[in-house]
Amino acid sequence: MPDEDAEVGDHYDRVTRQLHWATAALVAILWAMGRLTVLLPRGQLRLDVWSVHVLLGFTFVVVIVSRIGWRATKGRKLLPAKRGVRHLAANLMHGLLYFLLVGVAGLGILNVLAHGFPLFGMLDFPKVGGADYDRVVNGWHNLFANMLFGAAVLHACAALFHHHVIKDRVLRRMWSPTRHLR
Repeated sequence: MPDEDAEVGDHYDRVTRQLHWATAALVAILWAMGRLTVLLPRGQLRLDVWSVHVLLGFTFVVVIVSRIGWRATKGRKLLPAKRGVRHLAANLMHGLLYFLLVGVAGLGILNVLAHGFPLFGMLDFPKVGGADYDRVVNGWHNLFANMLFGAAVLHACAALFHHHVIKDRVLRRMWSPTRHLR
């Protein structure tokens, strides 16, 4: 089977695509968990779900660091799909997304430490700061998470708009060259 990345084309490389879709999945899952877990009654189940959220959050940090490192070093660089206002809007949106990705990840780590989070009730992270610090960090983490989710939804809508209305190849760039989108 030939290596799909050997195909020269207007697609991002496999690692870039995998990191992109892993990021998208983690953003959706972590955001939903963050919104729904507060509805659970306090107790072991709620602590366990928050613990999974924390572990996925640390996975998210690894994916974001890997993504930025890959993009800066080996990731395939593509020419802009369009110049002008659309290109500027795309650059601004990607800049905002990366700012929010890094921000929510950093604030998530601070949030774990501000709470002195008890992972599955077995491993306590060290507690940093007092109750006021805990509330402020938690508030900022929630705000960044909501802004990131909103920006990600706009990003997805823009990709779908390109695919279904403008009918260009923007969405296909982040899809496997061996899979065809209709």
